[in-house]
Amino acid sequence: MMSSIAVKDLAFHWPGQSDPTLDIGTFDLAADEAVFLRGPSGSGKSTLLSAVAGIVDVPKGTVTVANQDIGALSGGARDRFRVDHMGIVFQAFNLLPWLSPLENVQLPCRFSARRRNRAGDPAAAAQRLLPALGLADDRLMTGAAGDLSVGQQQRVAVARALIGAPEIVLADEPTSALDKAAKDAFIELLMRECAEAGAALLFVSHDRTLERYFDRVVDLPAINGTKGSC
Repeated sequence: MMSSIAVKDLAFHWPGQSDPTLDIGTFDLAADEAVFLRGPSGSGKSTLLSAVAGIVDVPKGTVTVANQDIGALSGGARDRFRVDHMGIVFQAFNLLPWLSPLENVQLPCRFSARRRNRAGDPAAAAQRLLPALGLADDRLMTGAAGDLSVGQQQRVAVARALIGAPEIVLADEPTSALDKAAKDAFIELLMRECAEAGAALLFVSHDRTLERYFDRVVDLPAINGTKGSC
């Protein structure tokens, strides 16, 4: 099966560090596969997502996403590739607080014709995704995103990642601020949206109760620093 993400011989150092945060021999994520990535704090889970997303610089030939060598792209080209092909849920959410939730969710479609075309009607897509994640109140959807609770902002970030059927979804602790009912509804929506889009999912979490939803569970320490493969 074709890989959506392929990592090979990746060693990544943050500035000022003598030891690499990531030292991975090989790691592959197949198209339409859902992988749960776990590991202790500081093991490099978020750094791996950043490397895959092209948020940090990586050497040529070490990270390939949707057949594109991420290290071969300039910073601007990485930004364009990211919004075209990836939906990302950051730990910090990165919402624009002065925009409404509906406007925040549609942002990828403003910057990517590919995502806009796949969404069809971005406004209608946003109005479908937010209620499915528990934000059905018109006042919540149209007020300032900065006025929402942490859990509500997290749901907006998830909807923004899913709009426009990206081929790859990267999720960094996306359920940390959700209660059990909201968490279950979110996971069901996430899996359904990824399945319908044929998207690969790389999901980082400390919540092991969620592992049962995934095709495969990977321990980052098992592939980090051993030059092994997974």
